[in-house]
Amino acid sequence: MASNFYRSTDAPRYILGHGLEIGFICMGTVALVIQVLSYRRINKQREIALAQGEAERYTPEELGDLGDKAVTFRYTL
Repeated sequence: MASNFYRSTDAPRYILGHGLEIGFICMGTVALVIQVLSYRRINKQREIALAQGEAERYTPEELGDLGDKAVTFRYTL
């Protein structure tokens, strides 16, 4: 993609290429913040559910089969 972002006609300042790259970096940073906040919210909800005894309704095998949907599963980065 860089060959399309950094065109020879834009030399020597490459405003289009630099602008697009900065835009992608900003979008990635925003996505990271959203993901971290989302994981914290989900983990907090699961802590509350675990404290209320949600895990008691399932056998260890059933919790394992639920995968990341299990009340005992925690997201980390």
